[in-house]
Amino acid sequence: MTETTGATEGPLGHLLAQVGKLLRDRIHARMEGIGIGRGQGFILFRLGEENGLAQADLARRAWVRPATLTAALQRLEEEGLVERRPDPTDARVSRVHLTAKGEATRRQAEAVWQEVEADLRAVLSEDDRAQLVTLLGKLRDALAEKSR
Repeated sequence: MTETTGATEGPLGHLLAQVGKLLRDRIHARMEGIGIGRGQGFILFRLGEENGLAQADLARRAWVRPATLTAALQRLEEEGLVERRPDPTDARVSRVHLTAKGEATRRQAEAVWQEVEADLRAVLSEDDRAQLVTLLGKLRDALAEKSR
């Protein structure tokens, strides 16, 4: 069995891990080109969807542990891409906001993500892609449920 043949013979988890690693490496290499470190793009994307998220909510939406998010936010703050502000009604809560520079960087990261997405779409037919999205969603949801 070569790296690309016999995929149905091996464990599904191994194949998913291989695809995940290849995808992460490709995204990281392209994001590095615009100055975004591992995992920072997802944080910027979530803030682009809803700027001013509470730090705990942002961690959940970015699928990272709170401690991981704290370290990433520190780097993003140092780069001038985000700022943390206290919640006006609850001083225990920090809200995270994109700066103007952060929004510009988020747009660049979105363009990179669209390039990677186009590469993925080129490999699969629309029907295959729709089926894969459905199946991967089922796996993600089942694994997330078991992790609770």
